[in-house]
Amino acid sequence: MVGKLDVKEKIRGYLRGSEGMIGVCGIGGIGKTTIIKHIHNELLNEATQFEKVIWITVSHPFNVVRLQGDIARKMNRDLREDADELERASRLMEIMKTVKYALILDDVRDKFTLTRVGIPKPTMENGCKIVITSRSVDVCNYLSCQIVKVPPLSKEQSFNLFLDEVGPDVLQMPNSDEIVKLIVHKCAGLPSVIVGIASRMRGVKDICEWRNALLELPQ
Repeated sequence: MVGKLDVKEKIRGYLRGSEGMIGVCGIGGIGKTTIIKHIHNELLNEATQFEKVIWITVSHPFNVVRLQGDIARKMNRDLREDADELERASRLMEIMKTVKYALILDDVRDKFTLTRVGIPKPTMENGCKIVITSRSVDVCNYLSCQIVKVPPLSKEQSFNLFLDEVGPDVLQMPNSDEIVKLIVHKCAGLPSVIVGIASRMRGVKDICEWRNALLELPQ
């Protein structure tokens, strides 16, 4: 899909460039996590630019102590459970300064500072990178990210994705073409919604069930 390929290329460019903080933004279900998983796997397979590639799915509500612990464990280190947040941050900072890392923080919804957690700021000198995914542009701006916006799929992309998932035979059903187009339209270009409804309707031949599926989607 052209839009998603463009987003990946922008992220790859920033990872190779001088930007330390990269924010991938878009509404829920738009495919941010899927895109970043591809980038994460590429970085793991390359194993040349970074000594450590870390993926963390951020908890909700945001919990500094938990995030500190999650990062430390991915670094194969431990933080004292009885230490306070500030002491843990200082220790984590020491640990992370020893490696050239790429840190991916998925689904960040709350504003925070790197210093509070104990994450060294990525710079040209240390060569580290932080990539976050978020529904909020404000969160990305707060962290001084270079923002990459993930757009919804176009009508054509949405329709093709739906057919790929449900199977092209669906268009052989009587009166199916219009109802399929209406369902895809209601999915609003969101890959997760398109794949979800297409998977559910795969193999369904009863046009009444298709009409019911259409009615169940939000207006």
